[in-house]
Amino acid sequence: MDTFQLSQLQDAIVHSAVDVIIVIDQRGLICFFSPSAETLFGYKAEECIGQNVHMLMPEPFHSEHDGYLKNYVRDKRPAKIIGIGRDVTGKRKDNSVFPMHLSVGEAKVNGKPYFVGICHDLSAYQASVKAHLNLQSVQDALLEAAVDGIISIDEWGVVQSFNRGAEQLFGYNKQEVIGNNVSMLMTKQHQDQHDSFIHNYKTTGKAKIIGIGRDVQAKRKDGTVFPMHLSVGESVTEQGRIFVGVCHDLSEFKAVLQRLITAEQRYRDIVQNQKEFICRLSKNSRLTFVNNAFSRQLNQQLFQMLGISIFEFIHADERHNVEALLAQLRQGGQQQTVSLSVRMLGADNAVHWVDWTFSSLAGQSESGDEIQGVGIDITEQVKAKNHAKFLTSFDALTGLLNKEGLMEQFSRRSDPNELCAVLFIDCHRFRLINEKYGYECGDLMLIEAAHRLKNLLPAGALACRPGADDFIVLLPLAERSDLLPFVYQLIEQCTEPYWLAQEKIAPSICVGISICPDDSSQFPALIQQAESAMFDAKQQGLPLRMYHEDIHSALTRRLEIEQGLRRALEHNLLNVVMQPKYSLNNGKTTGYEALVRWHDANLGTVAPDVFVAVAEAVNLGKQLDRWVIDTVLQQLSLWQQAGLQPQPVAVNITSKHFSDPQLYHHIMAKLQQLQLDPSGLQLEITEGVAMDKSPTTLNNLNAFRSAGIKIAIDDFGTGYSSLSYLTSLPIDFIKIDKTFVQALESDHNLSLVKAMLAMAKAITVPVIAEGIETEAQQQLLASLGCEFGQGFLYAKPTALAEIEQQLRAGH
Repeated sequence: MDTFQLSQLQDAIVHSAVDVIIVIDQRGLICFFSPSAETLFGYKAEECIGQNVHMLMPEPFHSEHDGYLKNYVRDKRPAKIIGIGRDVTGKRKDNSVFPMHLSVGEAKVNGKPYFVGICHDLSAYQASVKAHLNLQSVQDALLEAAVDGIISIDEWGVVQSFNRGAEQLFGYNKQEVIGNNVSMLMTKQHQDQHDSFIHNYKTTGKAKIIGIGRDVQAKRKDGTVFPMHLSVGESVTEQGRIFVGVCHDLSEFKAVLQRLITAEQRYRDIVQNQKEFICRLSKNSRLTFVNNAFSRQLNQQLFQMLGISIFEFIHADERHNVEALLAQLRQGGQQQTVSLSVRMLGADNAVHWVDWTFSSLAGQSESGDEIQGVGIDITEQVKAKNHAKFLTSFDALTGLLNKEGLMEQFSRRSDPNELCAVLFIDCHRFRLINEKYGYECGDLMLIEAAHRLKNLLPAGALACRPGADDFIVLLPLAERSDLLPFVYQLIEQCTEPYWLAQEKIAPSICVGISICPDDSSQFPALIQQAESAMFDAKQQGLPLRMYHEDIHSALTRRLEIEQGLRRALEHNLLNVVMQPKYSLNNGKTTGYEALVRWHDANLGTVAPDVFVAVAEAVNLGKQLDRWVIDTVLQQLSLWQQAGLQPQPVAVNITSKHFSDPQLYHHIMAKLQQLQLDPSGLQLEITEGVAMDKSPTTLNNLNAFRSAGIKIAIDDFGTGYSSLSYLTSLPIDFIKIDKTFVQALESDHNLSLVKAMLAMAKAITVPVIAEGIETEAQQQLLASLGCEFGQGFLYAKPTALAEIEQQLRAGH
């Protein structure tokens, strides 16, 4: 490794830089590792100097980096990142991954090329972006229908949202305002003061407007100034404080009040047509004047309201506070104003939220004892705010608690050791109901199921919908003997037929049960235990299952396999072997099947059918497939460079992965990168995948075959074995499962194998027999017309090094 020296000035710069600075030579070896790099990646510099920089990269960048660097340095191929910069993923010493921005520059020192990388951690930035998007989505859904302008800003005064009412009020599109300081909507006088007001509030906690409301001057896009009423509320979020302002245009209202001084009749005509509530109160708080908007909104006749105390129309819980404020206003002795939000009651006891501004008329001889009130109906805004609060604890579709709401209720129990049960309920095949009848019918079924559940719950019990087709019930128990009768009743009620789309649907459910405090006193653990018991019941075809230690052991084993597999994929700890395929007629090798093997230091050797099933269950199937594909193609490339010409290699693709539209693009890009002929790769899929005639699956089948990659149906005979799908799908081989081959002496199995071969012959698709172990099996299969085979009779799955020796000997 070349030494890399810094000047005194350079050393001072890189050691004080906040961003990470890493220097590598043309072989990818780290020459310099700044202190900020130690902080970000968790390594000491001495652990990295001299090591390949791909140690800081997760897959697939870890495996691909050296090839990219070699192509750039040796072959002068254009680089995808040097001089450009891009967002990538880094890997810390503890194997955690994080997003970062990487800029790379090339430099020569003493005639030798070096590459300088500057890395900036994007974790906080991405979290901020996500929080912003979440806030934007909620506001768009809840506030766009509001008539008044509603604007939210952060604690630095930067606009975060700008609803349609605000656009109409100020004349700006939201894109012109969001991200700018809200002072752009203010007159020059208020612009100069706004930021200092926020600063003073953050430091002293004293607000001049928050929670009070006031009339202010605002400025439109065209420069015109207009009066408006501004009510401001504060919300503390994880990202900081958010201030929400409700802006109501007072232009007409202010003009009306100005003209009231000189024209009483004109005053009445105009005021009566205002949408704001306007009233006057006597010294006993009786209404001496109300406008049409006030009486109309409360559904009261105007003449019936005059002379009645305003407290008759105010909610009982609000009356004492309003009475105290009005009394204080009268005792002030001079003109004053107070603002408050009040619940008003109409004739039908409907509740209306009104933002009132009451002003004393002291100093005016004709009205010295009166109080004037101007109100704005904010019912819709309050409903929107309450709905947003509702969504944080409740499921919007069913009205049940969501998971967070249920956990909060559990934490509020007076006795943490109170005997209770957690029931995890799952509806079988709900996805099929959605697919057949549509999501609207599926939602109706969930609503009806929630309704049945609520009607069934005893006092003190709670139900939640955590998502999809699952429900969770928290059931207090006086005695343990009360549990099972309730669960059986629940199963009976919830499996009663549903009428959807004019059809009767009778679903089935599985219930998993955990007990507090017997199994755990921690609610997340109780939910996980109940869910594990539900999965166990589903696998065994039972309607219910109590949690027990065997389930815990199985779950623990599965988690250990999952974690170990993630570690193996990340650190390249898996192994690929190949089993040759042979012609039954001449005994020549016709190809290979790539098989993945795994030996873990802690778990020992894990069977492929076990860890592949876990991979598919936890969405690692795609990553596992790509690791095998990349490993096989890399090996084929090495053999090709050595002048060896192996037969095609088949790779098994997990069921979910084959329906991924990116699978084709990944394989073709890898083949092109390694300059390999597509015919050297074959793919094997199960009958279940073949039967999935989704557009993506069919597109992948046709695309692979058009590119020259052949497709085989693996384990044929263990699934559907339908002639109809064989004739309609583009496939190249059928592989008879080894269970049939190894029992050929059975007349029943022999008949089945003959039938499979006849089906394949009818559609002119060659057959590969798996698991051939005896000469008798080989001869019988050959006599029946089977062309190809693989099994221990010929060769066991073989290490790549041994395959290479065989290829060299044959070559």
